[in-house]
Amino acid sequence: MDTDLYQILGLSRNATQDEIKKAYRTLARKYHPDANPGDAEAEKRFKEVAQAYEVLSDDQKRRQYDQFGTLGGGPQSGFQGAGGISDIFEAFFGGSSPFSNSSFRQSGPPRGSDAEVLVTVTLEEVVLGGETTFEIEVSVPCETCEASGSRGESAPESCSRCEGRGIVQEVRQSLLGQMMSTVECRACHGYGSVILDPCRTCTGTGTERKKKGYTVGIPVGITTGVTQRLSGMGHAGPRGGGIGDIHVRYQVAEHERFERVGDDLYEELWIPVTQAALGASIEYSTVDSEEHLQIPAGTRTGERIRFRGKGVPKLQRRGRGDLIVTIVVDTPVDLTKEERKLLSELAQMRDEMAPNKKSRNRKRR
Repeated sequence: MDTDLYQILGLSRNATQDEIKKAYRTLARKYHPDANPGDAEAEKRFKEVAQAYEVLSDDQKRRQYDQFGTLGGGPQSGFQGAGGISDIFEAFFGGSSPFSNSSFRQSGPPRGSDAEVLVTVTLEEVVLGGETTFEIEVSVPCETCEASGSRGESAPESCSRCEGRGIVQEVRQSLLGQMMSTVECRACHGYGSVILDPCRTCTGTGTERKKKGYTVGIPVGITTGVTQRLSGMGHAGPRGGGIGDIHVRYQVAEHERFERVGDDLYEELWIPVTQAALGASIEYSTVDSEEHLQIPAGTRTGERIRFRGKGVPKLQRRGRGDLIVTIVVDTPVDLTKEERKLLSELAQMRDEMAPNKKSRNRKRR
């Protein structure tokens, strides 16, 4: 702020905290927006006064300002802005600040609330896309009164207290004296109208609960926790208010074969020892295709074969992850007499039958 903070409050640099507080009260009362409706210059002055008080009433900030003429460098320095003004306003005036983000709602029927539904999809649907259907109970406009909330031909009447605005001005007692503030009308609860003969179906709310079915497309590549918003499909607002949204939260079911890690898929493939030793070419089914999986002769447990681009599509991006197949050699058990004999002959041929022979590491043949 280029203007001197002391000058804004009309004080000298030796002013005491009591003098700073008194000057702020006087100027805040003078330039308060409720006392100057529609006066942009008064609103600007009120903000300047509040910002000046915010700094000079804090001993640490005041010392820094007196020494450097500012609150220091960097993006985190300076005034707190509207949030700080709101705190000061509420402390002195007792109510919502005109600069606060949490002020009263506008007059008229409010917007309906949002709804959330959990949908479980399969890995195949994540890869290939598709559609899912679900049912959800939501508030819908009352058919009997056509969302008016009134029975028969009687229409809602304009609220006499707020004259249809949904808001009223009230006098509040604060540290600065009596101040005017704007609040929601208690007679009509902010609607601006009053129902004299409520609809028997909805008891005057203008809405009723019904189950509705929806069909939505499944975005490819989604993960558990991803939420899709369906605008204007949620709860209807009371008495003709706007319609909220539905948030579809997805959960991807576990797959019987594949494990997903990011955009990649993993599977352990068990093969007989004969295929591991001799090699083989087998038909292998991915999520969406049939592939030839080539097993080299002498394959060992833990070796991996990668199918590039056969994983999960990247969400809202091009390309797909990979499918990684980890080989597990299945050691035969419950051998028949003939099978045991054949293996014994093989072991003799490979000089692997000596009972007292010390084990040693062999180079891979």
